[in-house]
Amino acid sequence: MMSRDPHHAGELDLGELSDDELAATAAVGDAEAFAVLVRRMSPVLLRYMRRMVSDPQVAEDLAQETLLDTWKALPDFGFRSSFRTWMFAVAHRKTVDHYRKRRDLPVSDERFADLLAKGPEPADMAAHSALMDALRAELENLPYASRAAWWLKEVEGLTIDEIAQVLRVSTGSVRGHLQRSRKFLVTRLAPWQPGAKPSESDRPAARGKGDRP
Repeated sequence: MMSRDPHHAGELDLGELSDDELAATAAVGDAEAFAVLVRRMSPVLLRYMRRMVSDPQVAEDLAQETLLDTWKALPDFGFRSSFRTWMFAVAHRKTVDHYRKRRDLPVSDERFADLLAKGPEPADMAAHSALMDALRAELENLPYASRAAWWLKEVEGLTIDEIAQVLRVSTGSVRGHLQRSRKFLVTRLAPWQPGAKPSESDRPAARGKGDRP
């Protein structure tokens, strides 16, 4: 079990250290440094998990499992990537394992054609909601790998190379996922673009309280 090194107590302001510096300090036995890292990374990790897994409780459990696994493996972490990239890689494996146990990992890129052709219109699934609500809804429709690639690039700011490390795919595959995801989202979120004038078919029909969607 890692413990706080008393020899540098008071010498370091852990809050001023970078993620990788905290990870390096924790890797040699400083539990307090890892605690600071956990406080810093937990919101980021949970936000990612909630976009990858629809059940909030499952997302929280997987985030906790990810942090536990990084704690256990940290002494052997070779720092061949940033701690942040490695953490997302662990989170990715946890998520994939979760879907595999349920046997419903949504990875087929063929789903894009079906989604564009058959999916509910944004006006139907996100009527009266803001653009971000519509975006969250559409992200859940993306195949898992494409959703993960888009989120890691556009929200978390990872590079193409880092995303390839996280997802364990080639950089070309990451670019393909990003291209298809962006095309899909632009198409699906067109009614929310500035100046957009949706056609009558894009507008939600007036419904009474007793009407079914």
